[in-house]
Amino acid sequence: MIVLSKRRLACSPGLKFLSAAPKKGMRKIKYYLAMALIVATVFMLTSCGKKDKDQIIGVWEYNDTETGMKAVYDLKEDGTGTYSLKVGDQEVVYELKYEVKKGHLLVTYVNNDIFTEDDVFDSEFSFKDSNTMIIKDSDGLEMDFKRK
Repeated sequence: MIVLSKRRLACSPGLKFLSAAPKKGMRKIKYYLAMALIVATVFMLTSCGKKDKDQIIGVWEYNDTETGMKAVYDLKEDGTGTYSLKVGDQEVVYELKYEVKKGHLLVTYVNNDIFTEDDVFDSEFSFKDSNTMIIKDSDGLEMDFKRK
């Protein structure tokens, strides 16, 4: 590391003497740059959540060929939807409300005899690509849902 004293710096050819105290104009520039950085960071963080919520809207299907199980999420823009589960010739369909928060899909099943609206199911999700959503439940089971 090279350390130059003010005297040495002032005597160096081609370099102007730099004062220790920043000028008022420089402080303003630093202030505006810092504010711009903060605004850009907030904008990027808030846009991430919206992107996930927009991307998750649609019909998503999971097929397990070994067990014959088929699961389908139909997620609407207004935060409602349905979840259907079919195994063999038996099928159940649940109405649901959902919310997307920081990579988590929070689902509440409504209008049924099994779950109450206080039961919230939290699953992590991510996108492999625009047509494949990976849902990981609380037990660590990962399922690849394909967009229909």
